[in-house]
Parts: sequence; C-alpha cells; structure tokens
Amino acid sequence: MPRKPRSGRSWAAATVLLLGGCGISQPESVPGLSATLGDALPGAQGLTIEDQERIDETVARGCAAGVWTRARCADHTPASAKRRAELAQ
Repeated sequence: MPRKPRSGRSWAAATVLLLGGCGISQPESVPGLSATLGDALPGAQGLTIEDQERIDETVARGCAAGVWTRARCADHTPASAKRRAELAQ
C-alpha cells in the first residue's frame, strides 16, 4: 500500500521540532527575548478561536516574563475579548 503524502502541517511541525534544538537552550536576557519576539504579538488576531487561544497563551507567558510592558499586556486583553466575540458569531 503506498504511503500517504504528508500534509503541509506535518512538514511545518517537523521543521519546528528539528530547528527547536538549534541555538542556545534559553534566552540570554528578557531584553534579548523581547528583541527577538518584537511587539506585534500582543493584540494579534487569530483566524480561529484555537488560534486566538494560542496567541493569548503565548502573550500571557511573555507578559509574566516581562517581555512586554504592562501597558502593552493590558491592551491585549480587550483586543482579545473583542476578537473572541467576533469569532463566536
């Protein structure tokens, strides 16, 4: 029986896992992590509710680690609530 070709998601997941082992095991500093992540994630809008949940989890972790300012983190909460309401319709 021929093998079923892998989906794009499978390849993407494999690439992420493979590249995840590259580099240092943890960031050198919060400013270094902040510079790497940028400030676009807080306030980002997911295409699905699952996407929005992932964004919210990632932002919550970044806010807890001090990656973004308190004001930037506080701005994410109403933006996320608004997007969740839009996706629920």
